[in-house]
Amino acid sequence: MRGCFITQIHNYGIFLNIDSEKLSYNGKETISFTGSDKEIRLDSVDLSIQSVRISGKETKFSIIPEEQALSVENSAGQDGTLEIEFSGSIPRLLTGLYLAKTMDQNIFTTQFESTGARRMFPCIDHPDYKATFDISVEVDSNLDVISNMPKSNEEINGSRKTVKFQKTPRMSTYLLYLGVGKFDSRSIKRKNTDVIMAAPKGGLTVSDFPLEIASKVLDYFEDYFGIDFALPKVHLISVPEFAAGAMENWGAITFREVYLSIDESTSSFSYKATGEVIAHELAHQWFGNLVTMKWWNDLWLNESFATFMSYKALSEIQPEWDTFGDMVLLRTEGALKNDSLKDTHPIDADVKSPDDIAQIFDEISYGKGASILRMIEGYVGAENFRDGIRKYLQDNKYGNAKGSDLWSSIEHVSGMPVSKVMEAWIKIKGYPVVEVSHGKDSIDLKQEQFLVSGGKTSQIWPIPLTYYQGDSVESMLLDASQGKFPGKGPVKLNANYSGFYRTLYTSEQFEEIVSGMKHLTNLDLWGLANDTYYAMLSGRLNATEYVGRIRQIWASTEPIVIHEIAGELHSLLLMSPESKSIQALAREFSQLHLNRLGEKTKGESINTSVARGALKALLILVDDQYASSQSKKFQDYFEVDPDERSSVALSFALKGGSFSEMYSMFERSKTDEDRTRILSAMGWLKKVEDLEMALDLIRTGKVKKQDTARFYTAASQSPASRKFMFDNMEYAIRQLREVYVASRVPSRTLEAIGPLLGIGRENAMKEKLGQFKTQDMSVSVRKVQELLTVYSRASKNFSSL
Repeated sequence: MRGCFITQIHNYGIFLNIDSEKLSYNGKETISFTGSDKEIRLDSVDLSIQSVRISGKETKFSIIPEEQALSVENSAGQDGTLEIEFSGSIPRLLTGLYLAKTMDQNIFTTQFESTGARRMFPCIDHPDYKATFDISVEVDSNLDVISNMPKSNEEINGSRKTVKFQKTPRMSTYLLYLGVGKFDSRSIKRKNTDVIMAAPKGGLTVSDFPLEIASKVLDYFEDYFGIDFALPKVHLISVPEFAAGAMENWGAITFREVYLSIDESTSSFSYKATGEVIAHELAHQWFGNLVTMKWWNDLWLNESFATFMSYKALSEIQPEWDTFGDMVLLRTEGALKNDSLKDTHPIDADVKSPDDIAQIFDEISYGKGASILRMIEGYVGAENFRDGIRKYLQDNKYGNAKGSDLWSSIEHVSGMPVSKVMEAWIKIKGYPVVEVSHGKDSIDLKQEQFLVSGGKTSQIWPIPLTYYQGDSVESMLLDASQGKFPGKGPVKLNANYSGFYRTLYTSEQFEEIVSGMKHLTNLDLWGLANDTYYAMLSGRLNATEYVGRIRQIWASTEPIVIHEIAGELHSLLLMSPESKSIQALAREFSQLHLNRLGEKTKGESINTSVARGALKALLILVDDQYASSQSKKFQDYFEVDPDERSSVALSFALKGGSFSEMYSMFERSKTDEDRTRILSAMGWLKKVEDLEMALDLIRTGKVKKQDTARFYTAASQSPASRKFMFDNMEYAIRQLREVYVASRVPSRTLEAIGPLLGIGRENAMKEKLGQFKTQDMSVSVRKVQELLTVYSRASKNFSSL
């Protein structure tokens, strides 16, 4: 973390004159500051600096590109105002102020987290340097301008106009927003807040669902946090090209189009995802915006809290969605997978450079952190947890804080040793597995680190352990390598899968739990399935034992359990596509539940619809007759139920469909969701010439930059496409790195495609990975190598089953 040489920034007054034809702008800013150093350092990237004045007097300055810095001589060595004239271009980098294209218009939009603000204006681009912002922009008079605050004034002068905005609250630079273009909008009023949905002209959804869910979530959070939303309005802005899924800019939240485009083509899964993403970004308005981390090592606190609170809010607002089931399936599982690798990192990661910041936007910061918060809430109780959060927000509002401040607040309210427990969980990488055995009059426990590739360490954790004994839920803190509690008979640890640890039982114990405990929740059953799968991947169970245990619970009608087992069998098919035993298991499991569920009926549970979609996607991979029947529906693709469209497109590719037919449907698609469904299915085309033409869509810019990784991932999953994707892996990663500057997307994509592409060509993959050992990719390279070892081992085990 570089010294900034200024004690405090008070205000940025920023004026931009944007030339929409030349894709450039001129800027003037006035910064009021406190500080007595002889040198002032600001962050600045790819900006041309024309002049610098301090308190009205010109002063010397220099640009230091390797440090992304603008150095200004402060000869007076005292507080003052810094005036800078500068200019910049508007590129298509998906960071800073950038160009996002629709089919027929340009949108200028910003993405500043974590270090993008310095690409639009010189600033101290550091979360602890909060300031107020006065923004004014000159643009063509036919364009609209959106920022964090409402407009205070608009003056039209011929073909140009100047828009001024109200002063913002004190906030960090990464939360500033500017959007310029032709927008349609629609709004609703709730209490003192205008909730506004905006999209590029002609792209506004007909559904009010995003506005309605946002209003309900704001109500919930105001009640839960005990603090009203701080701004007079909040925009939900649809951005046509966007690196992230969404961004919590204070009062001007940006989203990928798919999250705000709700219509007859929206799948059940996407409908739920829209609610979760909106709730996540609104949680940030308090946790991240009102109170901000001091430095990026506490990024996880922002993201994990928003993740946890989004599911918590929706569990109250939409109880039929079973959102905590979604959380463990979509967040906890991914975190458990990644944190079981040797090259994981602690939640509280060491962050020094912009590259370090980008790499911690991962499953650990989001999923593990959220899961740990859920575990702590269960440990201290829901009311103590809420009251501790209220204290933390009140004590630190409009300021910055550290993770330890939150633990202290919850500990103060609850009287429980929260700091001791949390410090261990956030500073130690990985997590434990608890093995259960029966003593004479006790249940004996042993913990050790769970590593999916095998191996042992001496690391232990203070585990807030919960367990079913009879019909009651008991708890204890297991903070040694071994422990025990009195009892006999079947005992199920990790009640409702509220803890971030795995459990391993003997075959007899597993059977007793499944057959003897009738009160197990859907999350208990999910955990039994997921822990069994990873026990097999790690070598603690063999393939036969895995199948035997999964068969004991696969008749469950719980959608989350169906989704989990279907996902496990799908993954095993990708690892060992020629395995007749996996094919038979997948066929039997899918047909069992599809026959029971039947076709979709009006008014059925949204989770049933999602589970059916997962089953159909699995069955088409192992049943040629079923795949053929699904493939025939592709000609009437837009008449197919949205929950079935992915499997229909995939079936068409599998059964010999051509690129030209798929591209024709791609061009006819009106929504991002349909386009990405078809793009993903293109990765499963059988002919190399078809795959080449699909890749040319990316090369020629006919696919949105944000969506290109979907094709690479799909082509890596398809056994028929893997050789093609292996040969084009360097291009794929290079293309992503050109588009996603200071982003984890390239490394995350490498982690997704590398292990599958390497199965059966392990030595060739090891050699190819040598090309990616750069600072931002080196950890991902090691993860790929470790996962490749795990996948290859599983493939061999099931090929001999």
